[in-house]
Amino acid sequence: MALLKNAALMGFTAVLVVVLPRFFQSPPPVITEGYVAPGFEDVLRAFRENFEIGRDPRTGGAAFAAYHRGKKVVDIWGGFADYESKQKWRQDTISIFFSSTKGAASVCIAMLVDRGLLDYNKPVAHYWPEFAQKGKEKITVKDMMEHKAGIAVSAPPGLSLELLQDVAKAGELMAKSEPQWKYDGHTHGYHGFTFGPLANELLRRVDPQHRTLGQFFKEEIAQPFDIDFHIGLPLESNHRVARLVLDRRPLLFQLLDSILTPTGRQVLMHSMKFDTLGQMMQNANEMSDLVVFNDPAYRAIELPSANGIGTAAGLAKLYGIISAGGTDIVTNHTLLTKERVNDFLDSDPASIDRILGAPLAFSRGMMVMDQLVDGVKMFGHPGAGGQHGWADPTDQVGFAYLSSSMLPYLVGEDQRVKHLIQSLYTCAKNVREL
Repeated sequence: MALLKNAALMGFTAVLVVVLPRFFQSPPPVITEGYVAPGFEDVLRAFRENFEIGRDPRTGGAAFAAYHRGKKVVDIWGGFADYESKQKWRQDTISIFFSSTKGAASVCIAMLVDRGLLDYNKPVAHYWPEFAQKGKEKITVKDMMEHKAGIAVSAPPGLSLELLQDVAKAGELMAKSEPQWKYDGHTHGYHGFTFGPLANELLRRVDPQHRTLGQFFKEEIAQPFDIDFHIGLPLESNHRVARLVLDRRPLLFQLLDSILTPTGRQVLMHSMKFDTLGQMMQNANEMSDLVVFNDPAYRAIELPSANGIGTAAGLAKLYGIISAGGTDIVTNHTLLTKERVNDFLDSDPASIDRILGAPLAFSRGMMVMDQLVDGVKMFGHPGAGGQHGWADPTDQVGFAYLSSSMLPYLVGEDQRVKHLIQSLYTCAKNVREL
């Protein structure tokens, strides 16, 4: 009996000390800063509103940047890079873009196609002979980039972070992996993690200097075009990284959020019927718990499918150059030819993805969508937790959104981003009509 009384007293004390004070705490202040060009003021208003009404948690931070006709028109940020230490999000704060990294990696491959070192229509094994193992000899570069190779799950022991530290060993594992389905050039299944080592090894094989994809991006894109984005973050840059704010609510609440959206319901129902997504996450070992990316040692690993780190302004500049035709209007340096830019819009109609169970369309590594803005076809890539980077060559708009608050919404259904994109396009339309 005395033991029960002591336990009850301890529980009551915990409520008084830990829980009760939270009811009397003032909410964190809304902090937003940055630059918007004349005519784009409503984007800043929409960004601030996200924090004011709780779309973006005030204990996290976010940034949004956009280019129009090759010029930067939005570069805004707000919230906290680390709320516990009251470290505000600054202009140079960087964070993890997760799968939005696939877009940056796809640009690297496209540059090699422009240089005649790769051909999308040739088999991967033409450049990487070992890849022909286990029936993969006919898989083309294009189909590998469009998630049609069937290697969403790699051979055992899977993609541990320790393995990924050795790019050559990761490539060997990809070559030894057996496809999950028979290659037909049509069926796609999202290669959430394996896309990175596949693209990395292919690039190493054809690059005259045999650089890794992270090194190639740094030397051919980041440095010459002044783009603050890294695939494999230098340790000395870790002081700029925002701490991820993970969704630690009970699983039931996260599932409820998922079923409130059409795509979320599709993915959930598919996962209940086929455990393909679960297999992919299990194959990723410790990476399935995103908290590991708060560790500087893991941020240094080159994973071109999920570990790109940078500013929203950096990724927006990449897509801003591409959306304006592939040439930087400031320096007149060409990143991609218009032919390669047009390739990214050349996708098959959206069809059900074998891994996720939702309708998706891919082209040369980019995801192609027209749901973010009604009737506007754009390419780019979303990332876990709400990250985004997209290009719209028709309206010459490129933009990126970055948040440290990892919310469970799928692409096209995160109200934070939809609100900002709608404001951006309304402003761009008004500016064009002046």
